[in-house]
Amino acid sequence: MLRGVVRLLSEASAVRACFIYLLDPAGERLVMQAASEPYAHLAGTIALDRGEGLAWWAAERREPAFIRENAIADPRTKYVAELDEDRFQSLLCVPILGRDEAVIGVISAHTEAPREFTQPEVEFLVSSASLVAGAIENARLYEEMRTRVSELEQVTGLAEAIAESGSLDELLPAVAGRARDLLQARACHVYLLEPGSEELEWRASEPAGEPRRAIGLAELGPELARGGRASRVSMPLVANDELLGLLVADASTAVDLARAVASQTAVGIKKIQLIERLTEKNLIKDFFEELAGGRVGSDLEGRAARLRCDLDQPHILLAAEPADDALETALAAQLPGSIFDRRGDSLRALLLVPPAGPERLLEGVRRAHGSLAAPIAIGLSSVCAGAASFAEAFEEARQALLGTVVLKRQASVVSFEELGAYKYLLRIALEGGVRDETIEAVSLLAVYDRERGAALLKTLEEFLHRHGSISAASEALYVHPNTLRQRLRRIGELSGLDLRRDDWLMVEIAVKLVQLRLVLGTATPHTSGG
Repeated sequence: MLRGVVRLLSEASAVRACFIYLLDPAGERLVMQAASEPYAHLAGTIALDRGEGLAWWAAERREPAFIRENAIADPRTKYVAELDEDRFQSLLCVPILGRDEAVIGVISAHTEAPREFTQPEVEFLVSSASLVAGAIENARLYEEMRTRVSELEQVTGLAEAIAESGSLDELLPAVAGRARDLLQARACHVYLLEPGSEELEWRASEPAGEPRRAIGLAELGPELARGGRASRVSMPLVANDELLGLLVADASTAVDLARAVASQTAVGIKKIQLIERLTEKNLIKDFFEELAGGRVGSDLEGRAARLRCDLDQPHILLAAEPADDALETALAAQLPGSIFDRRGDSLRALLLVPPAGPERLLEGVRRAHGSLAAPIAIGLSSVCAGAASFAEAFEEARQALLGTVVLKRQASVVSFEELGAYKYLLRIALEGGVRDETIEAVSLLAVYDRERGAALLKTLEEFLHRHGSISAASEALYVHPNTLRQRLRRIGELSGLDLRRDDWLMVEIAVKLVQLRLVLGTATPHTSGG
């Protein structure tokens, strides 16, 4: 269109040369976009920086500028050798103004002989500039509309590609490729942030290359960075206020489009992570069920392989109540490679014994436990290796968890080995079926305590623990010795126990069994593999 305009203006104004300059997007240069013969081939190669030449003089003042003769000598003129400026005597520049009166460009007319442009000639060029401005704005609107339609189509294609991706390995290369085209970038790179990390790790690029492998979170700068004529868009991938990664587009300034790409990509990443997490959760659930049930076979081996778990390596089973996100996070940090199975208010974990041995693992669990704000009870099995040994390990962890109540009287960490004689008492209490006169007698004390809010069972336990010492037991119970004697008489009356004649070992075992049954009945939920 502009080539036709300069030809018509040259003929109508009887000038030797006519040029049309348009303002560049930055607004700092007037670039010649059309020229009459014999200069047509120079279109796009000649530019005037801000303030150079009569064209800029007219543009900045938004009014025509005229030099009648000896134009090259006028200080407002810039000599351009390619345009044979020394041949021209007269020069007229008319600004091209848009509907909002903003400068779009300049029409420049040159003559070889001195010439006085008449008012009608100037008005003709001004009118022509107005028509040219309308045509340029319409053309730009049309081009902008085409660009927007193309961008919308590409964004839609990106959304479809994201929706069809079943894994990050499919999603991220597709995003890098489509984002490069959409953002008109030299290259696009995608980085992801791993949980707990302080660095973004490179995952995909288009075209393939070797960008920075990692970017520290502290290095993240503005969305659009410029250096000289180079530019880069860096857009965080954020979903639900969670930073997932970073999209980097080299040699692009399309910030708004990059935001749209980053938003869709973040949602796609979050969706895939959620699906993977649910899939892994179900996989772990079935894996733990098979281990706890002792079902050794190809299904168990396949699930172990998918979870990258070598069952022939030494492991320890953990059972914890109540379950807590902070505990899982702390254990994962202290013991990498752990596998967690959360059920309601309970947590089970398969912990790989480190090369330093099970003592180091126990230290790590205690450190994780010590970092928690809420009280949580943790039971640990003995070391197991080989698929067939894990069913017993689940039961050991369960018993150790129950032992935290009996041994420590508060939420703590207890290993199966620390149970001592309670290992056998717990098994008897769990299996039941044992009828004994001494146990029945001690059970009466537990019923009395529950109904009356008394502490006879605790009194009997402490008296036996202090080897029958009235002074030591009363001091431990914070009661007067006479009060202790009264309680002991009441114990004998209610239960029929005669502590002068009965076997104290049998009585102490009965006390512990009754306490365990109380714990199993009221204090601790069921935590078996079923």
